[in-house]
Amino acid sequence: MPRKYTGNSDGAAKGKRPGTEKLVDLCKRRWKAKSLGTWVVRDMRGKPGQLSVHATGRAADIQFPNDKVKAEAVDWFVEHADALGIEEIHVYDAGKWGKGWRVGRGWKQWTEKSNGGTPGADWLHLEISPTFADDAERFEAAWRALPKPG
Repeated sequence: MPRKYTGNSDGAAKGKRPGTEKLVDLCKRRWKAKSLGTWVVRDMRGKPGQLSVHATGRAADIQFPNDKVKAEAVDWFVEHADALGIEEIHVYDAGKWGKGWRVGRGWKQWTEKSNGGTPGADWLHLEISPTFADDAERFEAAWRALPKPG
């Protein structure tokens, strides 16, 4: 059965979710990445009244040390999206308006009117499924079972 995009349908979380925090931790260890934030209850950028996935505790903004490392991470996350419960990836500096990958859809090049809200930004936005967001051990076991990039 194909996976579906959860978006913000699970509503605002009461705090950080352990699997999302584990995703950030593992990115720091593997790629020397930096967390720019996970859980914060707020609306989507430029969309008043629409809850951000950050509010659900299932989204992370992660900055990588350089474009080569970031590209490696993007490729690895897309390749292993099912195994890791990855539901969405935003690459804000891919083209003028950026692009986004979503489970069940694949890549979409963004436009001036339809984009992730921060064109040109040098970090990735990652969203994971509720199952993985709630279970750090499950997320880490899935991560460690996969081949390393490169």
